[in-house]
Amino acid sequence: MTEILTDLAAQWAPVWQKLPALLVGLRYTALVTVTSYAASLVLGLLVVILRRSPIRWLQALAFIYIQLFRSLSLYVYILFLYFGLAAFSAMAISPLTAAILSVTLLNSAYVAEIYRAAFDSVDRGQFEASEALGFSRWYRFFDIILPQAMRQAVPALANQLILVVKDSAIVGVIGVPDIMYEAQRAASVSYRQFEFLTTVAVIYVGIVFALSWLSGIAERRLKTP
Repeated sequence: MTEILTDLAAQWAPVWQKLPALLVGLRYTALVTVTSYAASLVLGLLVVILRRSPIRWLQALAFIYIQLFRSLSLYVYILFLYFGLAAFSAMAISPLTAAILSVTLLNSAYVAEIYRAAFDSVDRGQFEASEALGFSRWYRFFDIILPQAMRQAVPALANQLILVVKDSAIVGVIGVPDIMYEAQRAASVSYRQFEFLTTVAVIYVGIVFALSWLSGIAERRLKTP
């Protein structure tokens, strides 16, 4: 029994040794996730405003944007922005910037669709009543319609945040030193792929469980009259 425990300790020792590097990688994962998600919320709102605009060419532009960024995988976007765009325009961007921009563009299209569904769920009478009272278009949207729509959008937006967390695991392909990148680099040196990848998997599962728990609390509070 002692030999088995000693052997297990030896197998997992490289993980403990590289734990500081993994924590640094986790900071990059958090940076990409939080920045991209916040930007997606803002950009998605702008897109859905254009989608609901009375001007037809703005509607078409927003529709094309949504379809374009929902049609391909993040892997394609991130490689295109970092390698393809730089080769075409001679404009180099940092790996971190390319990662954040790619995740933002992809997820903003999905966020825009979440907003659209939330706006459609608001009772039509709210639109008619606010218009009858003579409120301006911007006041009706930001002070009456948007708060009601956001309550409906919270569960889907929380789920989208979880997807952003999982999307961030791919940013290492262009050299962003996130937790997945650091784990793969450490595993290639120590030949302990199972141990490092298991550690990363446990961390991601913990993050997802925590976010799911927090979103459940937020959803219940929003339903409380």
